[in-house]
Amino acid sequence: MPNSQFFFTGASVLSLIFALDGAWPMLAFSLLVMFTGIWRADREQISELAPSTLAMFISRQELPLLPLERFHGQELLHYEAGYPVYRVLRAGDLEWELAGRDGEVPCERDMIRVVPGLLYRRSSSH
Repeated sequence: MPNSQFFFTGASVLSLIFALDGAWPMLAFSLLVMFTGIWRADREQISELAPSTLAMFISRQELPLLPLERFHGQELLHYEAGYPVYRVLRAGDLEWELAGRDGEVPCERDMIRVVPGLLYRRSSSH
């Protein structure tokens, strides 16, 4: 398929010809060609982006960032950004084990994200 500049040039030439000829209803066709050029230009720009840059523009299902106050922590590992990092979190009768940092560990179905951006996996022991 031709690139976007082909469509933009075509739309300009068609608009000029239709305007000089007085074929005003045909200007709608040149608009269609121009919108096709805009669509192609977007596709070209997206294909040139690096995958990491593209990930910023594509919406993804993110886990909500839960406050640490909802949980009772066990086995303090260290502090990160002023927040304690526990190996195990408990809320009611559910138990969650530290899986890693958000972005470093693939997000799975039975995970939660807790401040300061850590992923916890539901423990199978409960």
